[in-house]
Amino acid sequence: MLDSVRTRLTLWSATVLALSLIAFAVLVYYAAANIFNARQDELLRSTAETVASAYVQELEEENSVAQANEVVLAEMVFPNRYVEVSDPAGHVVAWSGNLAGHQFTIPAATLTAARQRGTFVVLNDLRVAVVPLSPGKELGFAIVAEPLSVVEEGLRRLRRDFLLGVPLILILASLGGYFLARKSLSPIALMNQQTHRISAENLAARLDVTNPRDEVGHLALTINALLTRVDGAFQEQRRFIADASHELRTPLAVLRGETEVALQQERVITEYKQSLALIKDEAERLSRIVEDLFLLARQPVDAPSITRETVRLDQLVADCARAASVLAVQKGLRLGLNGNPPALTVMGDDEMLKRMLLNLLDNAVKYTPAGGEVNIDLGSENGHARIVVTDTGIGIPAVDQPRIFDRFYRVDKARSRALGGAGLGLSIARWIVEGHGGTLSVESAPGQGSAFRVELPLNRS
Repeated sequence: MLDSVRTRLTLWSATVLALSLIAFAVLVYYAAANIFNARQDELLRSTAETVASAYVQELEEENSVAQANEVVLAEMVFPNRYVEVSDPAGHVVAWSGNLAGHQFTIPAATLTAARQRGTFVVLNDLRVAVVPLSPGKELGFAIVAEPLSVVEEGLRRLRRDFLLGVPLILILASLGGYFLARKSLSPIALMNQQTHRISAENLAARLDVTNPRDEVGHLALTINALLTRVDGAFQEQRRFIADASHELRTPLAVLRGETEVALQQERVITEYKQSLALIKDEAERLSRIVEDLFLLARQPVDAPSITRETVRLDQLVADCARAASVLAVQKGLRLGLNGNPPALTVMGDDEMLKRMLLNLLDNAVKYTPAGGEVNIDLGSENGHARIVVTDTGIGIPAVDQPRIFDRFYRVDKARSRALGGAGLGLSIARWIVEGHGGTLSVESAPGQGSAFRVELPLNRS
């Protein structure tokens, strides 16, 4: 039962409310007790002063103590209160009718304290107020008493109300809290049911968002965003597997077909050499695809394994230009390095940067017809090294430019496969550039060539 969130919330809220109510009840009880006692003392003092004033007035008019005692005590009758009049020594000289046979004597210390403004004392479960009959004369004292049970009865009723009211309020609040917790958590229960129905086969499903402005709505929106990313990752994975299978199927089919043909009958050495050369080319292509796939398999979760060391970009660009010039000459292209490259350094991995630049150069050579040009330009701008690879090739349509860095994406699939491409070179190049904290972009137009722009942060030291 305690596994339920709403039960735990109800118990926690009930516990907090119970402690709060108990603390409130205790504070109110002691505050009420102080008020009741103060009120009783105030009334007793007021009554005693009234008795003293009437007594003195009657004494002055009649000039007789006995007459004053008789008149005052006969006229001044108070329910639940007892009145005495004592002489200066504390001896009782008169008392009210309800006190007959139960007179009490005030201690001498109390009388001494009462000579100025009066005082209070507890005697025989009575709260007693003692005031002088006349502060300037030694006439005696007016004494008024009231049972302590008068205050205790009020406090007893207050305790009874608290003992009945606090549990009742706690029960009602707990029921209301449980209802509110259940009502508040019902969207989460619904989300739980909907989430259980979502699997890898229906990741396009989304949770219902009842109120996008509250915390539960924010949670639902976050889960929906997560499902969108997971769905995209699944789709990307499926596309990756399908594209990889498709790319691997072609060279494997060529290898198997060429091998079967070569083994069907006896052939001359020249034909065997041709078959082996074809098998070698397809095997090399298959190796490149597998190597690229292995590298890209880490792309969604890992940054490239970069060795942070100082790299001279001018030397790297020159080395890559010499390596790519061999391919350019074979195809009848002119590959040049513009101007005298400045000495620029970056922190990174020399081998990975070479691979990135060679991929761009290889891509430019493949898609530039014979007689065209491929140029490399190296410079710096705003604290970044800038490498621009331009060609006079077939160009890239604007609709395809946002996707050319996706894995296995090719503008012309049939022509790309005929040229030996697998659609991985640009994806790997961008991954390497971004792993070095840089950017890779393209500007191109069909029939006007392309310009791939690489920007890498310069080594400040």
